[in-house]
Amino acid sequence: MVTTNKNIEEKYIRTVDEVTRNELGKEVNINLVFLSKEKIKKINREFRNINSETDVLTFVYGDDDLFAEIYLCEDVIEENAKKFSNTYEKELLMVLIHAALHCSGYDHEYDKTNAKKMFDLQERYYEKYLKKYGMDNV
Repeated sequence: MVTTNKNIEEKYIRTVDEVTRNELGKEVNINLVFLSKEKIKKINREFRNINSETDVLTFVYGDDDLFAEIYLCEDVIEENAKKFSNTYEKELLMVLIHAALHCSGYDHEYDKTNAKKMFDLQERYYEKYLKKYGMDNV
C-alpha cells in the first residue's frame, strides 16, 4: 500500500513499471510524487506555460540510464473520475498508464502521428489492466 490521501494499492504503481519495461525493454527508475492542486499548477505553469491544475505531469531525464518523475494530483484525478463517470481507481490507472507511455518516449502534444499511437496503446493497456485487476465489470 502506498500511503497517500487515497492509500493507493501497489498494483497500480507496479503498472507503471510493467508498461515501461514492456515498451522499452529495460528498467526505468521512476519517482512518483503526489502534489496538491496548488503545487501541480505551479509546476505546470513553470514548465509548460499552462496556468491550471492537471492530473499528471511526467518528466524524463537521460538517454541510456533513464530516470523519470511523475507528478500526480489526487484531487484532480478524483474530479476527472467524477466528470467522466469513472471510479477513482480506474481514473488513476488510466493516468498512470498515460504517464508510463510518456516515460517510454511517447508524446501527444507535438506529434499527431505519435499521439494516435500513444492513445491507441493507452487504451489497449487500460483494457488489459482492467481485466488483470478484475475492474472490467465495475
